[in-house]
Amino acid sequence: MDKTVERNVGIDVEISAKSNKVKGSIGELSGYAIKFNKPSVAEAPFTEYIMSTALDHVDISKVLILYDHNYANVLGRVDAGTLELNVDNIGLKFKVQVPDTSLGRDVYANVKAGNLKGMSFGFTVAEGGDSWKQTRPKPTRFINQIKKVSEISIVSLPAYDDTSVNVTRDVDAFKHYKEQNYRQKVKYYLDHI
Repeated sequence: MDKTVERNVGIDVEISAKSNKVKGSIGELSGYAIKFNKPSVAEAPFTEYIMSTALDHVDISKVLILYDHNYANVLGRVDAGTLELNVDNIGLKFKVQVPDTSLGRDVYANVKAGNLKGMSFGFTVAEGGDSWKQTRPKPTRFINQIKKVSEISIVSLPAYDDTSVNVTRDVDAFKHYKEQNYRQKVKYYLDHI
């Protein structure tokens, strides 16, 4: 029987209040749930790396995004069209349309405030899909092939610091930021002539 393992990773979150958002969504969160070839945090009894081959041939069409690995706290899912997952050379990138629910609003606000800064994922390793190396001060595990990713989660304590979750900003917000920044620079310059 396969044992599902959970791994937490750090995240940088982007939040968006896009006008063209999915109906029932308050905004968008995006980032990386898994980053390849990055070590797990020091507190674990071993160091773990998810290798760039780990997601080869893995079906990610039914993955959910949860809050804190709790299946009662669903924020989105691939097969509903509210979660988008893509594997690239960095890792497993996600984009979720956060639902307008009390959980969605709470998670969104906590990510935006910087209170939630971690991602985690639940997975099973394929048979023979990992290898170990005896290193000091503790052993190192390499996950070469994952059998299944069941969920990704936004969490408070990540096992991998390199993951990211970001609040996605829309074009209008970016234009406003650039305009405000430009005005501040001009004002500073004029004040100091």
